[in-house]
Amino acid sequence: MSSSALFDVPVSPPAVPAAFGPSGVTVLSYGLGADSTAILGQFLAEPERYGLRADLSDLVVVHAVTGDEWPDSLDYVERLVLPLLRAARVRLVQIARGGPEDADGVVILDDSRSPRRIYAQGPWRLSDELRAAGTVPQMANGQRTCSIKFKGWCLDAWAAAEFGGRWFRRVIGYHAGELGRAEKDSRIQDGLNAAAGRTICQPHYPLIHAAMDRAAVEAYVLERFGEPIRKSYCAMCPFSGVCASRGAHEERLRAHPRIAADVLRMEYVSQALNERVALYGTTSLRGRLTEDGQNAAVMDAFARSLAAAPHAVYEVRRIYHAARTADCRKWHGSSCRAPQWWCRQPRTEHCVQKHPTHSDGHPWCWGRRGCRGEAQKGQAWRSVRTVFEGDRAGAEAYVWAMAAEHGMRLERGEHSGVERAHYLTEGDTFPTASAYLVAAPAGVHDKQRPKFEERFTLMTGRDGTVGVPVRELPETKPRRRTGGAPPIRRARTIGNVTLIS
Repeated sequence: MSSSALFDVPVSPPAVPAAFGPSGVTVLSYGLGADSTAILGQFLAEPERYGLRADLSDLVVVHAVTGDEWPDSLDYVERLVLPLLRAARVRLVQIARGGPEDADGVVILDDSRSPRRIYAQGPWRLSDELRAAGTVPQMANGQRTCSIKFKGWCLDAWAAAEFGGRWFRRVIGYHAGELGRAEKDSRIQDGLNAAAGRTICQPHYPLIHAAMDRAAVEAYVLERFGEPIRKSYCAMCPFSGVCASRGAHEERLRAHPRIAADVLRMEYVSQALNERVALYGTTSLRGRLTEDGQNAAVMDAFARSLAAAPHAVYEVRRIYHAARTADCRKWHGSSCRAPQWWCRQPRTEHCVQKHPTHSDGHPWCWGRRGCRGEAQKGQAWRSVRTVFEGDRAGAEAYVWAMAAEHGMRLERGEHSGVERAHYLTEGDTFPTASAYLVAAPAGVHDKQRPKFEERFTLMTGRDGTVGVPVRELPETKPRRRTGGAPPIRRARTIGNVTLIS
């Protein structure tokens, strides 16, 4: 599909079923950054040029609150953008996740044509989720899972409740250098519209239509609002080298040492539980900040924060399963209920040639020498149990004492420098397992799959943890269902207290 065909502006709204009328509403997904602020400035200046009513009564600006935006981004919008929205009586809706599960719904923090502030957080922040899991933001199958869960899902749930079966125009701030992202977004929406049998919404990308790249966007915002705008992204964003240059990002961290210390502590916990999971993959923010002498104040703030934080000792155990083979997926489909040896160990070329498929179509072989290939790493299961709680010195002393008592190997991580007491080390073949004790700031929730103990014992011959868990595992509860439509709740702020209905 050519870009010109994709982004031709339609003369009229797309056809919708007779039972539904177009809403006549344009929804701007507002991320507080340069791109969406530029679009908002253009809409305010020349609404009719962009297909809006002169009084902007058909424009809704929606901001999904992640809870971890930079204070200077909030300040910029409150000082320079909100007064213009109030003057034009533009509707601003601020929404956030109501909790960790979709059944917790979406909370409308504010819905006003005279907004006075940008909310810094809702009931459930991205950082709340990351700290409970003991990790940093992740990518899965090329997707930014945090953005999908804390922005895209909230916006879609709100729009479904707001518009029902009515069509609306959805405006996103992709600039001219992001044509690929816009094309992908349009394809996804086309698929959703087709699946629904109607037009849910029509994506629109004004900056691409205007051929405005990032430099042009920033120049326009400076002229329109009188101050340069900082890039908008969460403080722990793993794309901070993309969302902002490394130098600009580190400058921002230096300007907000408390936030920097919080992000560094989050990364420290993540690496304590998994050496391979730093903020930038195996490259850590901590490592970057210690490469020169400019960030001494930030590192001092982190050191003080780490020393003062309540600590825990976590017993971390993992099972690394062998991956399913191509033969297994071919013959057993999505679920393997009657595994054969070739389900986890690929057949060698010798086996394929010497042992053709059985009469029922399945591979046939006893799995003799020369037939079994090397198993590949598959799904990993993790168990995290808290076995000590106290201050940092007490937690580290507990690890050393347990290492001495049980003959564990003390070892510092190659990338993190975090010390662990290992009593099982993963092997080079799969399946395999690992287990260790590590001291880190408290707050990670105890968690493991229902069948973890059974499989861990079967694989290792060990029963349970080495340390004594300080609490029982939380009872496994079925995920609460939304019934197809997540609840939409409204918040009221009285003084500095936000109440949620």
